[in-house]
Amino acid sequence: MRLLVLLMVGLSLSACGIRGEREYRDFDLDWSVKVEDIPDGSGDLKVWVTVPLELPEQELADLEIAGDYSWELVEDPDFGNRAVLVSIPDPPSEVKINLSARVRRYPVVSPQPASLSHLEEKLYLREEALVSLSPRIRALSDSIGPDHRARYDYVLALMDYDKSVPGWGNGDSERACDVRKGNCTDYHSLFMSLCRVQGVPAVFEMGYPTRPEGEVDRTGGYHCWAWFYRDGAWMAVDISEADQNPEKVEFYFGNLDPDRISFSRGRDVKLPGMQGPPLNYLPSGAYVEIDGVPFYGMARSLTYKVNGLETSNGAS
Repeated sequence: MRLLVLLMVGLSLSACGIRGEREYRDFDLDWSVKVEDIPDGSGDLKVWVTVPLELPEQELADLEIAGDYSWELVEDPDFGNRAVLVSIPDPPSEVKINLSARVRRYPVVSPQPASLSHLEEKLYLREEALVSLSPRIRALSDSIGPDHRARYDYVLALMDYDKSVPGWGNGDSERACDVRKGNCTDYHSLFMSLCRVQGVPAVFEMGYPTRPEGEVDRTGGYHCWAWFYRDGAWMAVDISEADQNPEKVEFYFGNLDPDRISFSRGRDVKLPGMQGPPLNYLPSGAYVEIDGVPFYGMARSLTYKVNGLETSNGAS
């Protein structure tokens, strides 16, 4: 049995202030999630497979789910992340779920105009498990001052892209202050903390970095970046990429290249139907529970073909 759902995007990019000639990349994306070593006697397996976001800079179409299992498309109430929820009673020892979609990705080359409701502002200013608003973070942010670029430059100067010290990859802003090393999650968690204690809304975005030549059966891997809100618009930063590519320090304050696919936003994410605690961040793979208990015997494989670098003329 082959299960199919199609999503055709109707984004009005011009309404978001994006005009003129814009480059984009088209991706033919196939990815799978395999849950292995499922214990005998398991009563109920639930797998939430993350689906790429629909954004002003990213279009999603022709999403297809293949398999003999019942599923539904669910959305988290806070950040609007979507996942395919597959429910399997009395599961076998191994389950594999295959998905495919077409993704068109545009670069971000300017602030994205937006208005925030009171609830949204509260969401993007909240303290989260590893996005600290402690007195230390507040004093540090006060010492940097109110300038947005100064916060970007501070994190860039403070942090080293170094995954040799245990604890990296959790996006812990207090650890970032102590160790001053980590990966993209650590850079951007600290940046968000420095923003939020100053009353500047900020949000974390998780995705997958892409290569012009494409990839086949790639397991693991992710990349993240952040957005902050100023003067009625969202502005993007990719500080860890700037650190690894010093010639692009100016570019990554406010801009994003199209060599990425966005899968989720936010921290402390709670998906519909979850019984476990909120997720530190929603991975670009899947989250699994067996009988309501989180289960980590899961692997993701991803293949994509890049259909060249194209150009879009005029507003869409």
